[in-house]
Amino acid sequence: MPPMFDVSILIIWSLVGVLLVVALRKKDGSARRGLRRGVESFLINGPRVVVALLSAGFLAFLLPKELIATWLGNEAGFQGILIGCLVGPFFPGGPLVIFPVTVVLLKAGAGLPAVVAFLTAASTWGLHRILVFEIPMMGAQFAAIRFVSSLLLPPISGLVAAILVRYWGMPAVGG
Repeated sequence: MPPMFDVSILIIWSLVGVLLVVALRKKDGSARRGLRRGVESFLINGPRVVVALLSAGFLAFLLPKELIATWLGNEAGFQGILIGCLVGPFFPGGPLVIFPVTVVLLKAGAGLPAVVAFLTAASTWGLHRILVFEIPMMGAQFAAIRFVSSLLLPPISGLVAAILVRYWGMPAVGG
């Protein structure tokens, strides 16, 4: 089980403390309003984070590691990168969902090139974002131009990751 306290938590809480002191020194209600905004954000995003982490926990035990290693492992080569590119756009939810899934994929045996392509495709080609936000807010032409202009990013990011892994080795996986 991972530790409940690490350096990143210390940094985040230190930043919160500094911001609280600055807000309190303003004496204009900024601290109270900031706290209210933070609690509202937690109430909105907290359940998403919990569901994402629970889903990732289930995925960790349900995904057949042999299948992940075969289709997305380092030996899968460009096939793994293409699969990552094709699957990524279908994962909604942004970083709250995608990063726990990414950690699970890496721990299940997926190679970094395929996972980088998956993460980049989810970020740049996310169908939920295109259909729910881009087209309604920016129009179909904007969405099409933005999509086409980013078409090569996920496979290129996977290929660059493959080159970097070859030279630097596979990084340790957190989570």
